[in-house]
Amino acid sequence: MQRSILHMDLDTFFVSCERLIDSRLKGKPILIGGTSDRGVVASCSYEARKFGIHSAMPM
Repeated sequence: MQRSILHMDLDTFFVSCERLIDSRLKGKPILIGGTSDRGVVASCSYEARKFGIHSAMPM
């Protein structure tokens, strides 16, 4: 049996999905997350990371 290891960067997966739907978002800082009192960033674009945003931080 041959084993394989797969590493995937899913940190920007949801951002990529939104950009497929709306190409105007390409190259812009984008946050995907909840809007409730306890909402957190589920995904953010690499452009947003320049501003210190990262996954799992409060919205």
